[in-house]
Parts: sequence; structure tokens; C-alpha cells
Amino acid sequence: MDTNQSVLRAEHVMQRRVFVLHPDTPVLDAVDLLLQRGFSGAPVVENGRLCGVFSERDAVTAIAAAHYEGEPQGTVGQHMRRDFAVVGPDADLYELASCFRDSPIRRLPVVDGERRLCGIVSRGDVLHALRRLYRTRPVSNYERLQVHMAQRQGHAH
Repeated sequence: MDTNQSVLRAEHVMQRRVFVLHPDTPVLDAVDLLLQRGFSGAPVVENGRLCGVFSERDAVTAIAAAHYEGEPQGTVGQHMRRDFAVVGPDADLYELASCFRDSPIRRLPVVDGERRLCGIVSRGDVLHALRRLYRTRPVSNYERLQVHMAQRQGHAH
């Protein structure tokens, strides 16, 4: 990798407008909001800080248990995950790619040092950025050699 080249960071590829849920939102309301928007989950924010992630998996668990037990489904805060990966705005593109390679997650919240939500980066955001970078990179010596060898073989016939 060329160390003189400026590397894209989370802050360059993240989505800044993020749909969020709040801990006191009833689970069924949160499910309706997720389904309306076509999202599989959302960050949960309280007092401006990221405190959890609520996903379809969390919702299914909450609703199924509530239905089985005949009890209220509860709130997002009761069922959200509190242990999840986050990245800072300065995480580089390759660090982001590694996170998505090593985990089945689809999105990573981007937070500052005080855990305020700055944005969210998806696997697709990283893939688009990597593809753009790959298209604009200089041709490698190996690729030049391959072209040269193909041309020589074409002239040999």
C-alpha cells in the first residue's frame, strides 16, 4: 500500500443521517418503524449517546417471548444489545473492511470519543469505496507484465 496516498476513513464513507431508536420506544412500535423503512436494525440513542443496537433478531426474541408468556413485549431498552462493535470517524477503509470480513454484521455505528453517534457505515458503503479506489489505482507491474505477455503471444502466431 502506498503510504503517501491519503486513505479514506469512516467519516468519508459513512451515512450521516441515521435513523435511531430510543430505549423507551415500545418493541412493537420499533418493529413498525423498522419494517416501514426496510431496515434490519437501528442504533439506540439516549441523551445524544449511543447506548445499544436493536435488530430484527432482538425484536423476534422479544415478541415471541412476550406472546408465549402472554405478557407485554417491553421496550427497546429492555431488549437491545449493549455489547456491539463501533468504530471511530478516523477508522480507515481497510480497518472497516476487516470488521465486515471478520463478523456477520452489516452496519457499524461510527461514534466519537464521548460515544456520540456521528454516522453509520455499511458493508455496501465500504464495498463502493473500495471499488472506486481499485478503479483509480495505478496499474501494477504484474498487470503490465500480463498485458505484455498477452501481446507477445498474439504476435507469435
